[in-house]
Amino acid sequence: MATRVKECSICKDELKDPRLLPCVHSFCLKCLKQYCRDKLPGDDAPCPECRREFRIPKVGVAGLTVRTHDKEPDSSALCEACSSEQRDRPIPATVCCVDCSQKLCEKCSQPHLRMKGGPHDVKPLDEVPSKDQRGGHYCDKHKEQVKIYCSDCQINVCSMCCLESHKAHAFERIDVVVQEFERSIDDKIKQVTSRIDSFHGVAAQLVTESSSLLDSTQEAESEIRKRGDELKQSLIRSTDRQVSDLLDKLQTLRSTAEKEVKAQADAVQLALTELESFRTSSLELTSKGSPSDITQAKSDVCDRANELLQEHVIPGEYHAPKFNFTPMNTEELLRDDQNFIGHVVKVVVPGSINFYRRLNVCAVFCPVLFANTKFTITDM
Repeated sequence: MATRVKECSICKDELKDPRLLPCVHSFCLKCLKQYCRDKLPGDDAPCPECRREFRIPKVGVAGLTVRTHDKEPDSSALCEACSSEQRDRPIPATVCCVDCSQKLCEKCSQPHLRMKGGPHDVKPLDEVPSKDQRGGHYCDKHKEQVKIYCSDCQINVCSMCCLESHKAHAFERIDVVVQEFERSIDDKIKQVTSRIDSFHGVAAQLVTESSSLLDSTQEAESEIRKRGDELKQSLIRSTDRQVSDLLDKLQTLRSTAEKEVKAQADAVQLALTELESFRTSSLELTSKGSPSDITQAKSDVCDRANELLQEHVIPGEYHAPKFNFTPMNTEELLRDDQNFIGHVVKVVVPGSINFYRRLNVCAVFCPVLFANTKFTITDM
């Protein structure tokens, strides 16, 4: 089975030496360096995909979290202890040491069962979830596998780091806290998924309102033309001029109203894009990420989810403008420059929600009630 890889959205190629941003999007280190070439350490830069800002570490973009779940493991599992030494005759793994996150053959697993500090948790390979079979991170300072999560610092550390720098902090083994963190992330994913469903409903309603707007415009246009035809025999030149003026005004109002509906539909679509992008990245994190990835990203994922949920409030029902035509009173036709066709006015439709756009072109919804309008042609 071929290995499936994650694609970098900047270079459109396989991720190489990937870095994970707080918004859960990943990019090649080389691409991020080029993307942030005009930025300095400590500066904020927008994510190339979702535009959420992140802070460049003191050592540059290379200091961002290293992504380790960009590839799905091959289905053929080899012993990680002896296969590298016997490349001409690789040995398949049959068990997994959960404590070491290492796939082993039967022979190499024996020392793990006779450890001085107590036997390790060695299980058959098919009983261990694939994400728990992946090797964990190792401490750059002590070259020891990272197995402890410091709650005070919200980072993963090795046992030596824990004794040296974190012994007064609250800490727990990663394999203990990861389940709680996974549940927290899953809960946020469910909330975002529910919000996505609501936005899909709003998007469908906007399509209906757009159609209603067109019907209303066409109906008003038809009534204007009919009224004009009735008066053309006696006031041809005045009638033609005023019909043209009214149609232009109606077209302008229609254009403005259509732009309003489109802007609201675009805002809904952009909100869906942000929410779905977060859900996809978060689901990938929980399904493919190692325990270290999940614990390292948990805080950022939950913060981003809360930000999205606060930012994208489910909008209320929207009503597009309507157009009506009311003929004028013909008794005033003999007056000079008298408008004898009618007027285009807005008919108030209360209880709708207005939509606003942020200055950075990222659309958000503000639940501010306003009196939405439809347009009516009134008689004089």
